[in-house]
Amino acid sequence: MLTFHNMKSKGFTFIEVVVSVALLLVVIVSAYHGYAMVSKVVAHSHFRMTAADLANEQFELIKNMPYASVGTVGGTPSGIVLASQVLSRGGVSYAVLITVQNVNDPFDGMVEGFPADYKLIEVSIACETCQNFNPIVITGRVAPANLESS
Repeated sequence: MLTFHNMKSKGFTFIEVVVSVALLLVVIVSAYHGYAMVSKVVAHSHFRMTAADLANEQFELIKNMPYASVGTVGGTPSGIVLASQVLSRGGVSYAVLITVQNVNDPFDGMVEGFPADYKLIEVSIACETCQNFNPIVITGRVAPANLESS
C-alpha cells in the first residue's frame, strides 16, 4: 500500500506554476511598455528633426531670394513669401508660419529713402497631429550688401 509520504515529487505544484506564470507575465508586460515608450520617443524625435529641417529649408529659400522679394504676400513688407502654408513630409502635415518685418537699426543712423536696414524673418513649424509637439522657431536677418552707406 502506497502512502503519500513515500511518493517523491516529480513535477511542479500548481502554486509554483501560477507564480512562475505571473512572474513571466510581469516581465513580458514590462518589456512591452518599455518598447512602446522607446517607440514614442523615437517618433517624437523624428517629428522634431523633420520640423527643424523644414524650418531650415524655408529659411534658406528666403535667404536666396532677391532682397526686394523678401516679404509676405499681401503683408508689410510685401513680397512673394506665403505667410502660412501646410507642407507634408513623410506623410505628416506641418503648419508653416512665416513673418517678415522691416527693421531700421538706429545704431548706424537713419538714411532717408531706405525703409530698413534689414528684414527680420521668423519661421515657425507646428505639427497638430504629433503628440506633445512644441513648435520649432527659427529667427534670422536678411539684408542686402551695402544697404546703407554713410
